[in-house]
Amino acid sequence: MVKVGIIGCGKIAQVRHAPEYLANPDCKIIATYDRMPERAADLARRCGAKAYDSVEGLLASGVDAVSVCVHNVAHAETSIQALRAGAHVLCEKPMATTLQDCEEMARVARETGRTLMIGHNQRYSQTHHMARDLIREGAIGTPIAFRLAFCHPGPEEWTGLSHSWFF
Repeated sequence: MVKVGIIGCGKIAQVRHAPEYLANPDCKIIATYDRMPERAADLARRCGAKAYDSVEGLLASGVDAVSVCVHNVAHAETSIQALRAGAHVLCEKPMATTLQDCEEMARVARETGRTLMIGHNQRYSQTHHMARDLIREGAIGTPIAFRLAFCHPGPEEWTGLSHSWFF
């Protein structure tokens, strides 16, 4: 049984990370943390976990792995902290906000022998696999260019923020 902690309990943690861990019989969410304690407590209550008041407390709780679902600018710092504490890390996309931070995350993962995975979930989309198969089979000819739009309401809708870097 993999003991999981969720760091950052906003919408992506609520609608993707937590439900998918809960659906996996090999995982158990044991810890949550959010800079808004009420969000951590609410998610912990729904998952049968314990809410912590610090990342350090969560990392000391016995977690084997964590989901890092914090603001993008904190992805690197939080992931590196978790890796150094001995946890495997599933970090939301984007990996980090600078190439230097991305490289440091990868270096620390290698150094600690922990797994660092970035949540590029669209690679598993059936639609994308179907498009790839059609191209490979020559069913749509030889593409010379393509354009893709993946649209959603963004953090303004999820968090109620009136302004954001997102758009």
